[in-house]
Amino acid sequence: MEQKRTNKKGRILGWIAMGAVIAGLVALYLWMDARGYLEIFESIESLQEFVNSFGGWAPLIFILLQIAQVIFAPIPGNVTTLAGGAMFGFWPAMAYSVFAVFVGSMIAFGIGRWCGKPVIYRLASPAIVDKYLVVLATRQRLTLALLFLFPFFPDDVLCLLAGLTGYSWGWFACMVLLTRPWGLVFSALVGSGVLSMPLWGWIAIGAAALAATALSIKYGSCLEDWLLNKIRRNKG
Repeated sequence: MEQKRTNKKGRILGWIAMGAVIAGLVALYLWMDARGYLEIFESIESLQEFVNSFGGWAPLIFILLQIAQVIFAPIPGNVTTLAGGAMFGFWPAMAYSVFAVFVGSMIAFGIGRWCGKPVIYRLASPAIVDKYLVVLATRQRLTLALLFLFPFFPDDVLCLLAGLTGYSWGWFACMVLLTRPWGLVFSALVGSGVLSMPLWGWIAIGAAALAATALSIKYGSCLEDWLLNKIRRNKG
């Protein structure tokens, strides 16, 4: 009986802590939106200026922004990581970003598990939610891991939806740590200036990026649908 009371108390404290974190992030987002601060995400320079304005609190503000960008779609994660690399250097930016994305992913998972579809529909596009919920409905663990590794799938929405599938907290935490940091490495390397190359190399990368962007605009949706269909057929 005593053990049951202890477990119940632990769950209540967990709910309170999760609620406090979510409320704080929502308040931060609404405050920034009301004051027009969301415009700082339009460029790396403006984001750096905003974060650096907090002085010694800059790392904490950066971490909070990284957590918020996992939960709130309008905040682009690639911009925050690039800015972090420029401000703090590669290793601090990686540490802050991996920690923040992990925490944000777990919060999003908790929102999906405890709040359900009504809240998820408010945080993400209903069309995207319905599209990927069908894919995750059978709880294929490898499927979710692969979706996290492909760059054009909505990682943050997938964290919300994973909470609806019944995955355990421990498995989801391990999967996030194994898959999500890879996308942060390149951004932190570029932002910190560690990843450097001659001018011709950047020209080649720029040309490839333009080509990839053009192909993505024209064929990205078809490729995404093809992969999703392959996954569905494999499940069948």
